[in-house]
Amino acid sequence: MKKELYRVPGKVVGHHHPNINAIIDTWENMFITLEEWKSHIYDIGIVDYAPKNHVTTWIIDTSNGTGTFKSEVQEFRRTVASPKLEANGLKYFFVVLSKQALGKFSARDTAKIYGQGKMKTFAVGSVQEALDILKGEHAIPMSASI
Repeated sequence: MKKELYRVPGKVVGHHHPNINAIIDTWENMFITLEEWKSHIYDIGIVDYAPKNHVTTWIIDTSNGTGTFKSEVQEFRRTVASPKLEANGLKYFFVVLSKQALGKFSARDTAKIYGQGKMKTFAVGSVQEALDILKGEHAIPMSASI
């Protein structure tokens, strides 16, 4: 059963899905401040929860998200968050692309940021596509679902 980890109203909610050992962020609006991102996603998810629970996969679902990620959020991801996730043992990072043109561009940029290191990073069309890739990698059981 999934567990809510954080919520920024009108922007994002993050859940841990222990059956697939993943955190899934579901985005409504990607226009989040750096402070909101740091105090919720980074401090709660990346620094605290993920390493303590041996999370191996992170999926950000921007499929229904509007807007774009601010440049300072992207820079923080590149310089601080991505290396921290790798150090914590994250193996897979997925970005479910937004259906909106600007959002899709911003989400692809996020995938590039997290794909610079050792994590296997994918830009996909749906959460189900991410699960199918994980099954193909033998990272989760074939029967796994959310």
